[in-house]
Amino acid sequence: MNNDTHGTEQALRLSALQPAEIERIHELSLRVLEETGIIIHYPPARELLRAHGASVDEATELVQIPRRLVENALETAPRQVTLYSQSDSGKDCHLAMDGGHYARTSTGLNWMIDIRATQRRPVTEQDVINWTRVIHALPNIHIAGSLNDQEEAVKSEEVRCLARMLHYTDKPMMFSAFSGEGMRWLWRLTEVTQTDGRQPRLMVLSSVNSPLIYGWGQCEAAMVSAEVGIPVCFNSSAVAGVTGPATLAGNVVQMNTEMLAALTIIQLHTPGALVIYAAHPMVMDMKSGMSSISVGEVGLMAAACIDMGRHYGLPTSSNGVATDTCSPDPMAIIEKWACGYPPLMAGANVNAGAGSLTCVGTVSLEQLVIDDDLYGHMFRHLRGINIDEETLAADVIAKVGAGGAFITEEHTLTHFRDEYYYSTLANRMSGPAWEAAGSKDVVERAAEKVQDILAAPVEQFLSDEQSREVKTLLVEAEETLADLELHI
Repeated sequence: MNNDTHGTEQALRLSALQPAEIERIHELSLRVLEETGIIIHYPPARELLRAHGASVDEATELVQIPRRLVENALETAPRQVTLYSQSDSGKDCHLAMDGGHYARTSTGLNWMIDIRATQRRPVTEQDVINWTRVIHALPNIHIAGSLNDQEEAVKSEEVRCLARMLHYTDKPMMFSAFSGEGMRWLWRLTEVTQTDGRQPRLMVLSSVNSPLIYGWGQCEAAMVSAEVGIPVCFNSSAVAGVTGPATLAGNVVQMNTEMLAALTIIQLHTPGALVIYAAHPMVMDMKSGMSSISVGEVGLMAAACIDMGRHYGLPTSSNGVATDTCSPDPMAIIEKWACGYPPLMAGANVNAGAGSLTCVGTVSLEQLVIDDDLYGHMFRHLRGINIDEETLAADVIAKVGAGGAFITEEHTLTHFRDEYYYSTLANRMSGPAWEAAGSKDVVERAAEKVQDILAAPVEQFLSDEQSREVKTLLVEAEETLADLELHI
């Protein structure tokens, strides 16, 4: 399903920031980078910045980045990123300021909760397969995020995950960054499976740690991804009140500062590298002492960050349908709407978090199905209302006249499917009919849909030869990564 919304319909759009406010945040971000600086743990990145005129203190690893380097990075960054499916161009995702809008799942998680369970459990190999099959079957989930099992070695978990997922979907993918070497293996795996050189198949999330620290592994993975051609979602997840200012505006300034630092490193290392501006704000719940990703203020900050990304002309991504609750329930749906709807309406190309619970710490197949339906409503809002002579229907109104009926008109038959989003989970029954059908709630209906998907014949997306190549590469990757020293 292509979610381009720049056709005849007037797409809804909201802005959290005014143009003057955007410029002020940009200027403050440049000042922080130039005067306060950012700690960068990865030595090659520090040396790269030093070679281009940045001030580097090796003792503290603090780097002060001149504004001209940031401005140059913004100039060399491409304005469009395309993520390709395996072979179906209808599933390609075109990310650009006025391009399409897509949903993705959470990524990099390794805990799962089953329906009506009271405890989470570690993700298994079979969970990864089931996760991928359910994602593939859902029409409003366009990008499949990784799910990592806890049964085998941690150092190769992202490579192991991709090797499994490639068998069960042809959709584009999203992975979390662990190491530069891991990124090289991910690229090699997709090279084996992509027909006609349709690359890149996946993008990677590289996060700056707040306040103002770019970790070794995250920075290394971003630079290697840029080298091989994997688009980098450069990210900050500052927690307002703890790792960022308590004020929403201040937290946006810090996140923007951190992300501009990452962008600068990536573009200096590989000018023209594919990048996505991907802020994932959070807040601290001062009552509980827990970080929250689902309050309404997160949605406001996420929308403000999308305004910043669009100001730079970059493809954008946001944390989206996330919740702090630990199991699928009504509160999960409320929170997911509160934090996911504003950035999507602000124009985010990618909206994330489908299937996640527990502040993006756990996944649920039932929640994934519910989130697919939630996105169906959101994408319909995003499309807006198509206004032309045909849709205004003046001739039909005149024809039917006072006291008539529209249900028998050809105009109704022509438009009722395209105009409306039809939920596959909603209860459209009367009270007695609902009781007679078993009085099922939305979680039970979602569970039935999961069961139907997994009971269907397994669809394979790799040839026997491709499957053998993937397995061979996985063995080589696991042997190589076993000796790798991971840097956090």
